This record gives sequence, C-alpha cells and structure tokens, in this order.
Amino acid sequence: MGIIRNFINDNRFTPEDIPDFEANLFYEGTKRRIDLERFAVLLFLSTFIATYGVIGDSTATVIGAMIIAPLMRPIMATTAGLVMGNLKRAGFSFLIVFAGVLGVIGLSFLLTEVTITRVISVEANSQLSGRISPRLLDLYIALAAGAAGAFALSRDDVADSLPGVAMAIALVPPLCVVGIGLAQGENSAASGAMVLFITNFLAILISGGLVFALLGLNSATMKGLAPESRRWAFLLIALAIMFVTIPLGSTSIRFFEDNQV
Repeated sequence: MGIIRNFINDNRFTPEDIPDFEANLFYEGTKRRIDLERFAVLLFLSTFIATYGVIGDSTATVIGAMIIAPLMRPIMATTAGLVMGNLKRAGFSFLIVFAGVLGVIGLSFLLTEVTITRVISVEANSQLSGRISPRLLDLYIALAAGAAGAFALSRDDVADSLPGVAMAIALVPPLCVVGIGLAQGENSAASGAMVLFITNFLAILISGGLVFALLGLNSATMKGLAPESRRWAFLLIALAIMFVTIPLGSTSIRFFEDNQV
C-alpha cells in the first residue's frame, strides 16, 4: 500500500496542472472550431483506412487507423468532466462521441455499399470475425487501457504512450465492422461489433474516471458537483458495465466450450 500511496502522491494533479490539462482535453474556447475540424478530418481518414483495412483483412492497415483515430480524446473528456463535476463539459464531450459514432458507422456503410459488389465472408475475414464476438477478456483489456490512457493524459512526460493505448483498445474498427455488417446484411455481426465498442467505451469511462479521481483531479479544480451527484454518475456507468458483461460472459463460455470440443 505504501508504494501505491507514494505513486499517487507523486503524480497528483495540482491547480497549476489544470489549465494545460483542460486545454489539451476539452473542446472549448477559441480553439473549439479548429479542434473540432481536426477531429472530423482525423475521424474521416481513420474510418476510411479502417473500413478498407477490415475489408482487405489487413492487420497493419487497421492498426494504422487505430493510431490516428481521435475518439479517445472526447471519451476521456467525458469522464474527466464527470470527475470534475462539470456536467456541461461532460455532456458536450459525450455529444461529440455520439456524433462520431454515427459518422463512422454511416461512412463505413457507404464505403462498403459503393465499393464492394460481393458478400464478404465473416468467418474467413479475421478482422471481421475477431470483432463480432467480444468476451470478458476484451473488457479486462479495455479497463487497463482506459486507466493507462487517463494516466498518460494526466502527465505530459508520459503522453508519448497514448499511441500505444490507441493500439491496445479498438474504437473505430468495431464501428467500421458495424457499418460493414449492416451493408452486407450481417445484422448479428453488426450487433456483436457494437457490443464490443460499447464495452470499450464504458470501460474507458469507469477506469479512466477512477484514475483521474485517485490523482485528485476534482480537488485540484476546487469546484464541481456535490460528491453524491458524481457518485451517482459513475454508479450508472458501473451498472451499465455489469449489464454488458452478460453477453460478454455468454460469449466467453461458448468460446471455452468450443475450445474444449
């Protein structure tokens, strides 16, 4: 426990850290329009690359799309806003995530419709088959990646680790699989990929928020909601994660039984 306490004390937020942290994370102020434009461009390009990487069953291409995908920032901004007790910031960041999700699915659907003239085999394509049956293992990975991402964002000297976090947790590729699945009439594949994204999204919120809270983000801002309101927000996220574990556990059991056979 002493090691953990020392780690937290050595990396706690201070009031002096907050302005730079807010400027790097939230879409607001004079840079809002420019930041949103850059977000849209990177999201478009990452969706384009990921869609054709999945269709072409190219692992390297999909990894490239994961590195440039910008969805991690507004998700982290959502959980940081909740920890800081600023519902306006959290709500606006969530709207960016929601719009981005719809944009990725819609663009991937259109790209598949206009370029693919044959049915893609889900079983034969590893990029598709690997994202339509999420398991509890995916939840564990997402929780660890969310914690790593929050820690990297909180410290400028370890921010270089963020590309590795982006590679560890898939955000845009599962959404592209949703669009591809809908375009191909593979509704079960699309729903499975959507469960994977929701799992990753909720895991980032809960583990990232926990790291921000442990590092004293709220106390450093010296403002925000009452602790009860903040606890209710994260309680709802935790309940949502518990709900998601039902299909994840079912898939894990089926995967284990198939391996046994």
